[in-house]
Amino acid sequence: MDQLKNQYQYAASSAEHSILRHPARSMAEVLRLCAERAEAFDGADEYGKGELIEQFEARMAKMLGKPAALFLPSGTLAQPMALRIHADQRGRSGVALHPSSHPVLHEQDGYEKLWGLQGYQVGDHSRVIAAADFAEISAPEKLSSIFIELPMREIGGQLPSWEDLQQQVNWARQHGLAVHLDGARLWQCESYYQRSFAEICELFDSVYVSLYKDLAGIAGAVLAGTEAFIAKARIWTRRAGGNLISMYPYVLAAEQGLADNLAVMPKVASFAQQLAPLLASIPGVTVNPEQPQAGMFHLHIKADESALISAVTTYAEKHRILLLPLPRAKQNGRCICEIPLGRNALQHPASFWHEHLAACLAGL
Repeated sequence: MDQLKNQYQYAASSAEHSILRHPARSMAEVLRLCAERAEAFDGADEYGKGELIEQFEARMAKMLGKPAALFLPSGTLAQPMALRIHADQRGRSGVALHPSSHPVLHEQDGYEKLWGLQGYQVGDHSRVIAAADFAEISAPEKLSSIFIELPMREIGGQLPSWEDLQQQVNWARQHGLAVHLDGARLWQCESYYQRSFAEICELFDSVYVSLYKDLAGIAGAVLAGTEAFIAKARIWTRRAGGNLISMYPYVLAAEQGLADNLAVMPKVASFAQQLAPLLASIPGVTVNPEQPQAGMFHLHIKADESALISAVTTYAEKHRILLLPLPRAKQNGRCICEIPLGRNALQHPASFWHEHLAACLAGL
Protein backbone atom coordinates (compact mmCIF):
# COMPACT_ATOMS: atom_id res chain seq x y z
CA MET A 1 0.00 0.00 0.00
CA ASP A 2 2.84 2.42 0.80
CA GLN A 3 4.38 1.82 -2.61
CA LEU A 4 1.00 2.32 -4.27
CA LYS A 5 0.48 5.61 -2.43
CA ASN A 6 3.96 6.77 -3.43
CA GLN A 7 3.13 6.04 -7.07
CA TYR A 8 -0.06 8.02 -6.66
CA GLN A 9 1.79 11.00 -5.18
CA TYR A 10 4.28 11.05 -8.04
CA ALA A 11 1.51 10.87 -10.65
CA ALA A 12 -0.45 13.57 -8.81
CA SER A 13 2.52 15.94 -8.76
CA SER A 14 3.03 15.44 -12.50
CA ALA A 15 -0.60 15.98 -13.53
CA GLU A 16 -1.43 18.98 -15.72
CA HIS A 17 -5.05 19.16 -14.58
CA SER A 18 -6.44 18.52 -11.11
CA ILE A 19 -9.92 18.64 -9.59
CA LEU A 20 -8.40 19.50 -6.22
CA ARG A 21 -7.71 22.92 -4.67
CA HIS A 22 -5.68 25.64 -6.41
CA PRO A 23 -2.78 25.53 -8.86
CA ALA A 24 0.38 24.52 -7.03
CA ARG A 25 3.50 26.67 -6.96
CA SER A 26 7.02 25.45 -6.33
CA MET A 27 8.75 26.50 -3.12
CA ALA A 28 10.94 28.82 -5.16
CA GLU A 29 7.91 30.48 -6.79
CA VAL A 30 6.21 30.97 -3.44
CA LEU A 31 9.30 32.54 -1.92
CA ARG A 32 9.82 34.83 -4.93
CA LEU A 33 6.27 36.15 -4.57
CA CYS A 34 6.82 36.64 -0.84
CA ALA A 35 10.04 38.51 -1.56
CA GLU A 36 8.23 40.85 -3.93
CA ARG A 37 5.64 41.62 -1.26
CA ALA A 38 8.36 42.09 1.35
CA GLU A 39 9.78 45.01 -0.61
CA ALA A 40 6.91 47.18 0.68
CA PHE A 41 8.08 46.84 4.31
CA ASP A 42 11.13 48.15 6.12
CA GLY A 43 11.78 45.13 8.28
CA ALA A 44 10.62 41.83 9.69
CA ASP A 45 8.19 41.35 12.53
CA GLU A 46 9.73 40.59 15.91
CA TYR A 47 7.80 38.63 18.54
CA GLY A 48 4.47 39.74 17.10
CA LYS A 49 5.40 43.40 16.64
CA GLY A 50 6.05 45.32 13.46
CA GLU A 51 4.22 46.96 10.60
CA LEU A 52 3.79 43.80 8.49
CA ILE A 53 2.15 41.58 11.09
CA GLU A 54 0.20 44.35 12.83
CA GLN A 55 -1.21 45.57 9.52
CA PHE A 56 -2.23 42.02 8.62
CA GLU A 57 -3.88 41.42 11.98
CA ALA A 58 -5.84 44.67 11.67
CA ARG A 59 -7.00 43.67 8.20
CA MET A 60 -8.15 40.26 9.42
CA ALA A 61 -9.93 41.74 12.44
CA LYS A 62 -11.89 44.05 10.15
CA MET A 63 -12.73 41.25 7.72
CA LEU A 64 -14.00 39.05 10.55
CA GLY A 65 -15.85 41.91 12.23
CA LYS A 66 -13.89 41.72 15.48
CA PRO A 67 -12.04 44.43 17.43
CA ALA A 68 -8.72 42.53 17.40
CA ALA A 69 -6.92 39.58 15.85
CA LEU A 70 -3.76 37.58 16.44
CA PHE A 71 -1.59 35.77 13.90
CA LEU A 72 -0.60 32.29 15.11
CA PRO A 73 1.46 29.42 13.72
CA SER A 74 -1.42 26.90 13.73
CA GLY A 75 -5.04 26.23 14.50
CA THR A 76 -3.97 23.44 16.84
CA LEU A 77 -2.60 26.22 19.05
CA ALA A 78 -5.30 28.81 18.36
CA GLN A 79 -8.40 26.78 19.18
CA PRO A 80 -7.64 25.13 22.54
CA MET A 81 -6.08 28.40 23.65
CA ALA A 82 -9.35 30.21 22.90
CA LEU A 83 -11.30 27.56 24.79
CA ARG A 84 -8.90 27.81 27.74
CA ILE A 85 -9.47 31.57 27.96
CA HIS A 86 -13.24 31.10 27.91
CA ALA A 87 -12.90 28.44 30.63
CA ASP A 88 -10.82 30.72 32.84
CA GLN A 89 -13.31 33.55 32.45
CA ARG A 90 -16.17 31.33 33.61
CA GLY A 91 -14.38 29.08 36.08
CA ARG A 92 -15.54 25.93 34.29
CA SER A 93 -13.55 23.58 32.05
CA GLY A 94 -16.30 21.92 30.00
CA VAL A 95 -16.54 22.33 26.23
CA ALA A 96 -19.41 21.01 24.10
CA LEU A 97 -18.26 19.85 20.66
CA HIS A 98 -19.34 17.59 17.83
CA PRO A 99 -17.83 14.07 17.60
CA SER A 100 -16.37 14.97 14.19
CA SER A 101 -14.62 18.13 15.38
CA HIS A 102 -10.90 18.59 14.84
CA PRO A 103 -9.93 18.61 18.54
CA VAL A 104 -11.70 15.26 19.01
CA LEU A 105 -10.30 13.49 15.93
CA HIS A 106 -6.98 15.04 14.97
CA GLU A 107 -5.18 16.61 17.93
CA GLN A 108 -4.39 13.61 20.13
CA ASP A 109 -6.77 14.91 22.82
CA GLY A 110 -4.53 17.93 23.34
CA TYR A 111 -7.40 20.13 24.48
CA GLU A 112 -7.87 17.78 27.45
CA LYS A 113 -4.35 16.43 28.09
CA LEU A 114 -2.45 19.68 27.57
CA TRP A 115 -4.98 22.46 28.09
CA GLY A 116 -6.94 20.98 30.99
CA LEU A 117 -10.35 21.14 29.32
CA GLN A 118 -13.10 18.55 29.46
CA GLY A 119 -14.94 17.65 26.30
CA TYR A 120 -18.63 16.80 26.10
CA GLN A 121 -19.52 15.40 22.70
CA VAL A 122 -22.83 16.64 21.30
CA GLY A 123 -24.82 15.34 18.35
CA ASP A 124 -24.35 12.43 15.94
CA HIS A 125 -21.05 12.07 14.11
CA SER A 126 -22.79 11.49 10.77
CA ARG A 127 -25.01 14.57 10.65
CA VAL A 128 -24.74 18.32 11.04
CA ILE A 129 -24.97 19.66 14.57
CA ALA A 130 -28.32 21.23 15.50
CA ALA A 131 -29.80 23.37 18.25
CA ALA A 132 -31.80 20.35 19.42
CA ASP A 133 -28.52 18.56 20.19
CA PHE A 134 -27.49 21.27 22.64
CA ALA A 135 -30.93 21.26 24.22
CA GLU A 136 -30.34 17.63 25.21
CA ILE A 137 -27.27 18.47 27.33
CA SER A 138 -28.17 17.49 30.88
CA ALA A 139 -25.64 19.62 32.76
CA PRO A 140 -24.88 22.86 30.87
CA GLU A 141 -23.61 24.36 34.13
CA LYS A 142 -20.42 22.29 33.66
CA LEU A 143 -19.67 24.03 30.37
CA SER A 144 -17.75 27.19 29.62
CA SER A 145 -18.19 27.20 25.85
CA ILE A 146 -19.61 25.49 22.78
CA PHE A 147 -17.48 24.73 19.74
CA ILE A 148 -19.03 25.05 16.28
CA GLU A 149 -17.30 24.21 13.00
CA LEU A 150 -18.38 25.92 9.76
CA PRO A 151 -18.43 24.08 7.43
CA MET A 152 -18.17 20.61 9.03
CA ARG A 153 -15.31 19.01 7.14
CA GLU A 154 -15.71 15.37 8.24
CA ILE A 155 -19.28 15.16 6.89
CA GLY A 156 -18.60 16.71 3.51
CA GLY A 157 -18.74 20.39 4.36
CA GLN A 158 -22.29 20.45 5.71
CA LEU A 159 -23.64 23.57 7.38
CA PRO A 160 -26.55 24.23 9.72
CA SER A 161 -29.20 26.62 8.48
CA TRP A 162 -28.78 30.24 9.53
CA GLU A 163 -31.87 29.98 11.70
CA ASP A 164 -30.65 26.85 13.47
CA LEU A 165 -27.19 28.37 13.93
CA GLN A 166 -28.79 31.38 15.62
CA GLN A 167 -30.72 29.02 17.89
CA GLN A 168 -27.50 27.23 18.85
CA VAL A 169 -25.91 30.54 19.79
CA ASN A 170 -29.02 31.68 21.67
CA TRP A 171 -28.97 28.47 23.71
CA ALA A 172 -25.36 29.15 24.68
CA ARG A 173 -26.12 32.75 25.62
CA GLN A 174 -29.04 31.64 27.81
CA HIS A 175 -26.63 29.45 29.77
CA GLY A 176 -23.85 32.03 30.00
CA LEU A 177 -21.53 30.14 27.62
CA ALA A 178 -19.01 31.45 25.13
CA VAL A 179 -19.38 30.43 21.48
CA HIS A 180 -16.22 29.60 19.53
CA LEU A 181 -16.06 29.23 15.74
CA ASP A 182 -13.78 26.71 14.10
CA GLY A 183 -13.71 28.60 10.82
CA ALA A 184 -10.82 26.70 9.24
CA ARG A 185 -12.86 26.74 6.04
CA LEU A 186 -15.02 29.76 6.80
CA TRP A 187 -13.97 31.19 3.42
CA GLN A 188 -16.44 28.74 1.80
CA CYS A 189 -19.52 29.90 3.74
CA GLU A 190 -20.44 33.30 2.34
CA SER A 191 -22.55 32.06 -0.55
CA TYR A 192 -24.56 29.56 1.52
CA TYR A 193 -25.47 32.06 4.21
CA GLN A 194 -25.59 35.06 1.85
CA ARG A 195 -23.82 37.04 4.55
CA SER A 196 -20.38 38.58 4.91
CA PHE A 197 -17.69 36.99 7.04
CA ALA A 198 -18.21 39.75 9.59
CA GLU A 199 -21.95 39.06 9.76
CA ILE A 200 -21.33 35.35 10.29
CA CYS A 201 -18.64 35.95 12.90
CA GLU A 202 -20.84 38.38 14.80
CA LEU A 203 -22.53 35.34 16.33
CA PHE A 204 -19.29 34.15 17.92
CA ASP A 205 -17.15 35.28 20.85
CA SER A 206 -13.96 33.95 19.27
CA VAL A 207 -13.13 32.97 15.72
CA TYR A 208 -10.33 30.89 14.22
CA VAL A 209 -9.56 30.84 10.50
CA SER A 210 -6.92 28.94 8.58
CA LEU A 211 -4.60 30.72 6.17
CA TYR A 212 -3.54 27.71 4.12
CA LYS A 213 -6.42 25.24 3.65
CA ASP A 214 -8.45 27.27 1.13
CA LEU A 215 -6.09 30.22 0.71
CA ALA A 216 -2.94 28.22 -0.14
CA GLY A 217 -0.66 30.01 2.30
CA ILE A 218 2.41 28.26 3.68
CA ALA A 219 0.95 27.83 7.17
CA GLY A 220 -0.66 29.91 9.87
CA ALA A 221 -3.91 30.88 11.50
CA VAL A 222 -5.73 33.89 12.87
CA LEU A 223 -7.64 34.09 16.14
CA ALA A 224 -10.06 37.00 16.47
CA GLY A 225 -12.16 38.40 19.31
CA THR A 226 -12.41 41.36 21.66
CA GLU A 227 -9.32 43.37 22.54
CA ALA A 228 -9.33 41.93 26.07
CA PHE A 229 -9.63 38.39 24.70
CA ILE A 230 -6.74 38.86 22.27
CA ALA A 231 -4.60 40.42 25.02
CA LYS A 232 -5.06 37.22 27.01
CA ALA A 233 -4.35 35.15 23.90
CA ARG A 234 -1.01 36.91 23.46
CA ILE A 235 -0.02 35.87 26.97
CA TRP A 236 -1.06 32.28 26.36
CA THR A 237 0.77 32.27 23.03
CA ARG A 238 3.98 33.13 24.85
CA ARG A 239 3.37 30.46 27.46
CA ALA A 240 2.72 27.84 24.78
CA GLY A 241 5.77 28.66 22.68
CA GLY A 242 3.81 30.07 19.77
CA ASN A 243 5.28 33.59 19.93
CA LEU A 244 8.00 33.03 17.32
CA ILE A 245 10.66 35.67 16.80
CA SER A 246 9.52 36.25 13.20
CA MET A 247 6.67 34.92 11.07
CA TYR A 248 6.91 37.17 8.04
CA PRO A 249 7.12 34.37 5.42
CA TYR A 250 3.79 33.00 6.65
CA VAL A 251 2.19 36.44 6.77
CA LEU A 252 3.40 37.35 3.28
CA ALA A 253 2.21 34.01 1.88
CA ALA A 254 -1.16 34.53 3.55
CA GLU A 255 -1.45 37.95 1.91
CA GLN A 256 -0.70 36.32 -1.44
CA GLY A 257 -3.28 33.61 -0.79
CA LEU A 258 -5.95 36.15 0.03
CA ALA A 259 -5.17 38.03 -3.18
CA ASP A 260 -5.19 34.87 -5.30
CA ASN A 261 -8.02 32.85 -3.87
CA LEU A 262 -10.48 34.64 -1.59
CA ALA A 263 -12.59 36.29 -4.30
CA VAL A 264 -13.08 33.00 -6.16
CA MET A 265 -14.55 31.06 -3.22
CA PRO A 266 -18.23 31.94 -3.99
CA LYS A 267 -17.68 30.66 -7.54
CA VAL A 268 -16.16 27.50 -6.12
CA ALA A 269 -19.23 26.89 -3.92
CA SER A 270 -21.52 27.44 -6.90
CA PHE A 271 -19.45 25.07 -9.03
CA ALA A 272 -19.69 22.39 -6.33
CA GLN A 273 -23.48 22.48 -6.69
CA GLN A 274 -23.17 21.92 -10.43
CA LEU A 275 -20.52 19.23 -10.20
CA ALA A 276 -21.77 17.00 -7.40
CA PRO A 277 -25.02 15.80 -9.08
CA LEU A 278 -23.07 14.90 -12.21
CA LEU A 279 -20.53 12.84 -10.28
CA ALA A 280 -23.35 11.19 -8.32
CA SER A 281 -24.75 9.88 -11.62
CA ILE A 282 -21.67 7.68 -12.08
CA PRO A 283 -22.41 4.06 -11.10
CA GLY A 284 -21.07 3.21 -7.66
CA VAL A 285 -20.68 6.86 -6.61
CA THR A 286 -22.71 8.77 -4.04
CA VAL A 287 -22.15 12.30 -2.77
CA ASN A 288 -22.25 13.61 0.79
CA PRO A 289 -24.10 15.89 1.07
CA GLU A 290 -26.32 15.27 -1.96
CA GLN A 291 -26.44 19.03 -2.56
CA PRO A 292 -23.16 20.65 -1.49
CA GLN A 293 -23.44 23.63 0.82
CA ALA A 294 -19.81 24.74 0.66
CA GLY A 295 -16.89 24.53 -1.75
CA MET A 296 -16.29 20.88 -0.94
CA PHE A 297 -18.06 17.52 -0.67
CA HIS A 298 -17.25 13.85 -0.16
CA LEU A 299 -17.53 11.09 -2.72
CA HIS A 300 -18.40 7.61 -1.42
CA ILE A 301 -17.12 5.18 -4.06
CA LYS A 302 -17.95 1.48 -4.09
CA ALA A 303 -14.48 0.05 -4.72
CA ASP A 304 -11.56 -1.71 -3.13
CA GLU A 305 -9.12 0.88 -1.82
CA SER A 306 -6.07 -0.51 -3.61
CA ALA A 307 -7.97 -0.89 -6.88
CA LEU A 308 -9.28 2.66 -6.63
CA ILE A 309 -5.86 4.17 -5.93
CA SER A 310 -4.38 2.16 -8.78
CA ALA A 311 -7.08 3.29 -11.21
CA VAL A 312 -6.70 6.97 -10.30
CA THR A 313 -2.90 6.71 -10.51
CA THR A 314 -2.95 4.98 -13.90
CA TYR A 315 -5.41 7.54 -15.27
CA ALA A 316 -3.25 10.40 -14.04
CA GLU A 317 -0.16 8.86 -15.60
CA LYS A 318 -1.90 8.30 -18.94
CA HIS A 319 -3.98 11.47 -19.23
CA ARG A 320 -2.17 13.86 -16.83
CA ILE A 321 -5.52 14.44 -15.08
CA LEU A 322 -5.89 13.98 -11.33
CA LEU A 323 -9.47 13.09 -10.44
CA LEU A 324 -9.42 12.05 -6.78
CA PRO A 325 -7.31 12.38 -3.66
CA LEU A 326 -6.27 9.32 -1.71
CA PRO A 327 -9.25 7.91 0.22
CA ARG A 328 -9.48 9.41 3.71
CA ALA A 329 -11.67 6.65 5.15
CA LYS A 330 -13.63 3.49 4.35
CA GLN A 331 -17.26 2.94 5.29
CA ASN A 332 -19.68 0.14 4.40
CA GLY A 333 -17.50 -1.13 1.58
CA ARG A 334 -17.00 2.33 0.12
CA CYS A 335 -13.95 4.56 -0.06
CA ILE A 336 -14.53 8.12 1.04
CA CYS A 337 -12.70 10.75 -0.99
CA GLU A 338 -12.80 14.41 -0.05
CA ILE A 339 -13.16 16.86 -2.93
CA PRO A 340 -11.95 20.34 -1.88
CA LEU A 341 -12.53 22.53 -4.90
CA GLY A 342 -10.62 25.61 -5.97
CA ARG A 343 -9.31 27.37 -9.04
CA ASN A 344 -8.08 24.08 -10.51
CA ALA A 345 -11.57 22.63 -10.94
CA LEU A 346 -12.88 25.91 -12.36
CA GLN A 347 -10.52 25.62 -15.32
CA HIS A 348 -12.89 23.09 -16.91
CA PRO A 349 -16.68 22.70 -17.07
CA ALA A 350 -18.34 20.26 -14.71
CA SER A 351 -18.96 17.92 -17.64
CA PHE A 352 -15.19 17.54 -18.13
CA TRP A 353 -14.71 16.16 -14.61
CA HIS A 354 -17.79 13.93 -14.93
CA GLU A 355 -16.59 12.45 -18.20
CA HIS A 356 -13.10 11.68 -16.96
CA LEU A 357 -14.10 10.32 -13.57
CA ALA A 358 -16.64 8.05 -15.21
CA ALA A 359 -13.94 6.76 -17.58
CA CYS A 360 -11.48 6.31 -14.72
CA LEU A 361 -13.90 4.27 -12.62
CA ALA A 362 -15.40 2.27 -15.50
CA GLY A 363 -13.02 -0.67 -15.00
CA LEU A 364 -13.61 -1.10 -11.27
